[in-house]
Amino acid sequence: MSKAQALFKTLFDGPRDPRSDEYQAGCLYILRRKLDGIPQQDCPYRMPSAQADAWLAGCQEGLRQYSYLQQNEEAQA
Repeated sequence: MSKAQALFKTLFDGPRDPRSDEYQAGCLYILRRKLDGIPQQDCPYRMPSAQADAWLAGCQEGLRQYSYLQQNEEAQA
C-alpha cells in the first residue's frame, strides 16, 4: 500500500462525517499526486455539476492533509 493510500485509509475508514465517492476520489487523487507522483489530470466530471464540486472539494481536503503531513514530518525531523 502506498503512503497516499495509507493516509487516505486513515482519513476515511475512521469515524467522520460521510463524504461522497466523488469527494473521496478528489482527496485520493491529490494525495497520490503529491505522495506517489502520479500524472496531473483534469476534473473527471462535467463542469458545472455537483459531482465536479464534490471532487474539487475533496482535492482541497487532500491538499490540506498533505500540508499537515509535511508539517508533522518537518517537526519530527
